[in-house]
Amino acid sequence: MPLESETGLKTPETRYESLRHQVSQFANDHILLVLLGPAILVITAIFIYPVFYLIQQSLYLTLPGAVERFVGAQNFVTMLENPEFWDYFLNTLIYSFGSLAISLGSGLIIALAINHVAHSRLRDVYATVLMFSWAIPLAVVALIWRWLFTGNELGLFNMVLMNLGLIEFPIAWLSTPEFAMLAVTLTDAWARMPFAMLVLLAGLQSIPEHMYDAAKVDGATTFQTFRAITVQYLRPYIAIVALINWMFAFRAFAVVFPMTKGGPGVSTTVFSIHIYREGMINFNYGYASAVAVFIIAITLVVATFYVTKVMGDMEAQ
Repeated sequence: MPLESETGLKTPETRYESLRHQVSQFANDHILLVLLGPAILVITAIFIYPVFYLIQQSLYLTLPGAVERFVGAQNFVTMLENPEFWDYFLNTLIYSFGSLAISLGSGLIIALAINHVAHSRLRDVYATVLMFSWAIPLAVVALIWRWLFTGNELGLFNMVLMNLGLIEFPIAWLSTPEFAMLAVTLTDAWARMPFAMLVLLAGLQSIPEHMYDAAKVDGATTFQTFRAITVQYLRPYIAIVALINWMFAFRAFAVVFPMTKGGPGVSTTVFSIHIYREGMINFNYGYASAVAVFIIAITLVVATFYVTKVMGDMEAQ
C-alpha cells in the first residue's frame, strides 16, 4: 500500500499510524507523567482541593442568619481561647494514645501467639479469622460494643462480672465519665488490633530463624532473645503500625458518636465530635473548619517528625 495518495496527502491509515507513533513517543518521553498523572488528578480532586477549601472556609465567619464575612484568623483565636477546646484536645489525646497502646500491645501478643503455631495452614486460618473484625465497619463495631457495655443486667460485661461475683450491681459503663472513655477506647483498639497483628505477624515471619538458634547456643533467656532479636527486627513494623493507628484514632468519629455521642457531658467529646456539633448542629462552619485545620496540622507535624526522625534513626542504625 502506498504511503501517500496521488495528491500527495497521507491516507487515513498513514495518518492513524503517525498519530499513534506520536502518542507512543510522548508516553515514552513522559513516562512518569503518564503513570502518575491519573493518580495526581485523583489526589487533587479528593484531598488537595478539599483541604484548600477547608482552609479558606476557616477564614470566614458563618453563623445562622448572618452574612458570611471574612474574619482572617479570628476563628483560630476563638478556638485557642476556648477552655473547652483544650478539654477536647486532652480527650482526643487520651483516646488516640490509649487506643494505640491497647491495639499495638494486643496485636503484638496475638501475632507472637500465631507465629508460634507450627502448622502453616492453621496459622493462616487464625490470622484470617482475626481479620474479620477489621472488615466490619466501625459504626457497626460501635453498635455491637454499645450492647456489650449496656448498663443493666442484659449487658454482656455486667452479666459476666455479676456471675463471677466481682460486682453486685450493674455498672453504667457509658453513663459514667471514667468508664465511658475506657469503653470507647477499648472499642476503637479492638477494631484496629487486626491491622497491628497482620503487620507485626509479617515482621515476625521475616526474622531469620538462625538468629534464634544462635541465641539458644549463646544461652540467652527467652526475655533476652525477645528484647535483642524480636523487638529489634520489629522496630520498623511497630513504627508503621504506631503512626497509622494513631493517625486514624486521632480523628476518629465512627466509634465515639454511635456509642456516647460525646457524653456523658463532654467526657468523651473528641475533636471529631466537636467539629460535628459546631458544623452540623450549630452551623458554625468557619469555626468547625478551623478545628479541622488544627487536626490536619497536628497530624502532619507528628507524621513528618515521625517519618524523618524516628524512622530515619532506625534506618541509620
